[in-house]
This record gives sequence, structure tokens and C-alpha cells, in this order.
Amino acid sequence: IVGLLGQRLVVLGLQADSAEQAALLAESGGFTAGSWSRYLPAWVMMAYVAALVPRARAERWPTAPISSWYRAVLIPFGALWSLGLAVIWNFTQNGLMAPLPYLPILNPLDLTTGFAALLAVVAWRLRSEAVEISPSNRLPYVAAVGAYLWFNLMLLRTAAHFLDIPYQFEPLFRSQFVQAMLSLVWSATALVLMRFAAKRLWRTPWMAGAGLLAMVVAKLFFVDLSNVGGIERIISFL
Repeated sequence: IVGLLGQRLVVLGLQADSAEQAALLAESGGFTAGSWSRYLPAWVMMAYVAALVPRARAERWPTAPISSWYRAVLIPFGALWSLGLAVIWNFTQNGLMAPLPYLPILNPLDLTTGFAALLAVVAWRLRSEAVEISPSNRLPYVAAVGAYLWFNLMLLRTAAHFLDIPYQFEPLFRSQFVQAMLSLVWSATALVLMRFAAKRLWRTPWMAGAGLLAMVVAKLFFVDLSNVGGIERIISFL
């Protein structure tokens, strides 16, 4: 509740009421991107939830005398809410941090994603201690897939920024540079994963790498090579 109210108040405080006000703020150097009004309250909320973790473990105020409920329900819910916001923003926001220059990883969206992921790990450990949940063998795979998805979205945002492409599906899909970048990244990832798994005789990661490589080959024939011709087709194939 505190996070939601704070986010609404910051939105009202940072956004201009009209185009004239926005122009005046920009000329005076006081304009701030509306995206900050999303991230700053989220950081405050995650910091507050993180501050509750040691107090819930020690059964201190403000969690006492219901510290077990904080450990099992409230703190995991706050972490899940933060992670959900980060997932939605990764698909809908471009990570711009005006008036500051855009920086991969060090922009507010990627920082929010990192904070939310760390908070989710801490909350999961806290809940496991509270309700005695046995660790699942699938969690590392889920975390790895999530981290790789975030890495790809970060690459797309970076390409959209430096190539001046809208951070939307259709413009990114039609960009030959973006398609080539994804093919190279996915191919390198598949080969490294297969090599790493082969040394340790791990079947599941090797099959994942092989599946990713097969998807790259299919993408080359049905997407990359279908949109170009001549020398561009040869370069894409190579």
C-alpha cells in the first residue's frame, strides 16, 4: 500500500499538466522523465521490504508478534509484487533515464530488475525457513531462463536506443541488425552451453543448447534470409 500510494504521489509531482508546462520545465532544466516516477517508488518499496527481513527473523518490531506471518506471507508477497512489476516494465519500458544518458545495466529499469531478483531470492529463503519447504531442483533452471530472458531484453533495449528504433515488437522484428544480433548471441550461447554440459555429462543443459541452436537455424532460414537479398543474404547465412 505504501509503495502504491508513493508511486501515485510521485507521478503527480513529476508530470506536467499540459504541453506548455512541459516545455517550460524543459527550458528551465527541471524536466524529469516520467519513467522515474515508476522506478523511485518501487525502489522505496523494495528497500522497505528488505529492511523487514532481518527484523522478521529476529521477531522484532514492527513484525512482532506476527513475525511468522511476515516471513511466510507478507514479505514473499512484496517480493513477488516487485518481481511482477519488473517483468511488466521489461516488456513495456525502454529504460530511458532522461535527463541522464542511457547506460546498459545501469539504467533504472535494469537496476529495478536486479533489485527485484535479489529480493525474490531473499524472500524465498525466508519463506523456506518459515514453512520448511524443501528446495526444488527446477529452481536453478527457472532462474537461468529468467536471467537469460532479461539479458535478451536488455540487448533489445540497447539496440533500440542506439539505433533510434521504437522499443516495440514490429520495428525491432523488422530490423536486420537486431535479427543478426540475436542470431549471433543465441548461437554463441548454445555452443558455450553445449560445450559446458558435455564436459560435465549434463544431459538437460546440453539438450537446451541443442534446441536453442536448432531454433537459430530455423530463424535464419525463415526470418533473416527471407528479408534480405544478395550480399546481405550471404553475410547473414555466414
